[in-house]
Amino acid sequence: MAAWCDDTARLVHLSRRRGSDDFDVRALRGRLLADLVVIVQDHAPFALEVTPRSIVLDDEPVFEAENSNAPVGERALERELSWVLHRDGVRALRFERGLDEREAGHLLDALLSAAPASATHEDTVTLLWEAGLEHVSLRTEEQSPVRTNPLHQQQAEIAVPHADDWLLPSDAPSDVRRAWAEMSGTRAAAVADFRGEWTRERQQPFADAIEAFAARMHDTDPRPETAEALAAAAVTWVATSMQRSDWLEAGRAHQMLRRIDPDGQHSTESLTHAFGSVDGAAITERLDEASTTEQARLFAFSVHVGAPALPLLINILGLSGKARVRAGATTALAYAFADDPAPLGRWLADSRWHVVRNVVFVLGQIGGIDVIPHLAVAARHIDARVRRAAIHALGQVPLFQRRAVLLQQLDQSDSRLLAAALTMLAREPDPKVSDAILAHLQAAEFESRPEEQKIALLTAYADVAEERAIPALDEVLNRGGWFARRAPERTAAARALARLGTPVAKLVLEAGLRHRSEAVREACDEALAQWGRA
Repeated sequence: MAAWCDDTARLVHLSRRRGSDDFDVRALRGRLLADLVVIVQDHAPFALEVTPRSIVLDDEPVFEAENSNAPVGERALERELSWVLHRDGVRALRFERGLDEREAGHLLDALLSAAPASATHEDTVTLLWEAGLEHVSLRTEEQSPVRTNPLHQQQAEIAVPHADDWLLPSDAPSDVRRAWAEMSGTRAAAVADFRGEWTRERQQPFADAIEAFAARMHDTDPRPETAEALAAAAVTWVATSMQRSDWLEAGRAHQMLRRIDPDGQHSTESLTHAFGSVDGAAITERLDEASTTEQARLFAFSVHVGAPALPLLINILGLSGKARVRAGATTALAYAFADDPAPLGRWLADSRWHVVRNVVFVLGQIGGIDVIPHLAVAARHIDARVRRAAIHALGQVPLFQRRAVLLQQLDQSDSRLLAAALTMLAREPDPKVSDAILAHLQAAEFESRPEEQKIALLTAYADVAEERAIPALDEVLNRGGWFARRAPERTAAARALARLGTPVAKLVLEAGLRHRSEAVREACDEALAQWGRA
């Protein structure tokens, strides 16, 4: 039994990742059916006691869940076999001889249907009750829907009527035996009618039934209260379908929601909450194993939903281990928030740097004036990888809008970030840009900068200022006088003059050939040797 429980737990995890139609899932399910029939035939009757962390047979644990405090990325208690059973109210499963593969199949299918989440119309107890199992019985624990305040009702318990209570006759019958005999005569016909009606109801797909019911209610009772109740039910249907990764049904549920609540007045807040409350780790795990068609359905559905789908897409960005899936999520975000990127801004404070970097990439794909404030925040992020992504994203924004953010990066100590900002500033020469670079060249801390930063500033200044850059380049070239030594910035200044290629720049280099310092003469000689190529 311990081996069977371990394999059943593996079946639940495999089905969560790949779906119940996967070849390996069906093969494992078939083997478990045969094994359970043999175990019950050989050892029944026996009962399995269920706790949140274990399954026990005759005081011996046959299944123990992994540590619920497992590190991030490891399986949590809420995804274990014992928790799935206990969560839905199962406290014991009792098996009797005579169990066949049909009944064993109903048991496994109920587990696989209810495992993804605490669904509204698919829980283990209900599914097993509907299956009508003859050789498997349950002991369950159900919470009462009635809630009373003990502070207000300390003296005596007050009976609270329930919606499912039958209306009892006011006068008791005088002859109970006669009344029972009268009713028992119609029992067989009533049971047959009930079973026939139940069969007809079960033959109609759930999606068809709920759509027909919602349309009938909406047409019959157009009050706002009815629309609000139907919208809440539709949101629950959307969330349940998402948790099962049934994106076709989720899209159908959302279409019904839009017919009931076209402007989102009754459903936008609850739909956003639903997207944030689903088990994103389970959905992402399934998505990583899914086909490209299934992945495309999810992202198309998310774009259609719009802003409420943001928490789910961010979860996928943070948890997916597949680059293709993350690329699909960023594309969906770019489409969904192209008109209003403001909701993306709050995720720039996420603690996961890779999530923030992907959000910055999305902002860059959207472009326009509206993303400038968010990219300015990202450009000051603590992680250099996010700051670099923000600089690259600014490439989708016109120069006059991004200039202020880029100029702030000239103080950065990260050489790659500085080079990226200078490259972007140099695309369109501007007096304000050249003045800002010149201020850094003339600053006292210029001498303490790394060599690669000095070279980048000098090269960018020559590209931006052009002829006006010659005096500053001349000063760097000849700095130090008689005691001037060979330095990377001196060589960079000489090469920048050669790149300018103007008569005045050539005169400066030729004058440097007569300088008293050998370092200056060598720098000018190398630059003039490259003059033709420049």
